[in-house]
Amino acid sequence: MGAWGEKAFENDSALDWFNDLEAEGVEALRHLLESVAETDDADYLDIDDGAAAIAAAEIVAAARGRGRDRLTKPVIAWLDANADELVEEDIVLAAAAIERVVTGSSELRELWEEGGADSPWHADVRTLLTRLGSTARIGVRKPVFEKADETEKQALLTFLRARGLEPTEAQLARIVASESAAEVRRWLARALLAPSVADVLEG
Repeated sequence: MGAWGEKAFENDSALDWFNDLEAEGVEALRHLLESVAETDDADYLDIDDGAAAIAAAEIVAAARGRGRDRLTKPVIAWLDANADELVEEDIVLAAAAIERVVTGSSELRELWEEGGADSPWHADVRTLLTRLGSTARIGVRKPVFEKADETEKQALLTFLRARGLEPTEAQLARIVASESAAEVRRWLARALLAPSVADVLEG
């Protein structure tokens, strides 16, 4: 990477992604965040996806009135033209993606940690996580298998029903029976865009 700064838009990966976003629109932003959020904690998340996810999350937070001053002028111009398409549920998706960048296997996080665990980048991402309503701690790795939280399952069911997607008895039983936090979080990430409960559960 030629440009390498701690801010979201101070690296080539984020700038290249933003150029693509200008051509592809809001759905490209959601698909990126969904892809990062769904990446298993044990799988290596490359630096380009990690940096782009942070940039995307900054845009989502700013669209919901949280941190517009952290964006560049071109990004603000894009946001002004597209803000109405970003909704509150995008905050949940953005938070899940950034939590994956900072707590799972992540090239971006590991590179910044080479200089210690309290760099300007760490401080900047902690600010972003706070604005997204996340309590994730940077550098605290999730266990390979983390048990599912009942609150996350309930949030999934609530969101599905709000979208008019009612699980069948078999689908409901599968959600309730899941013991994997990673699985439930993948379902939550898919739930924003998936056209059916089957697509949420099967990807």
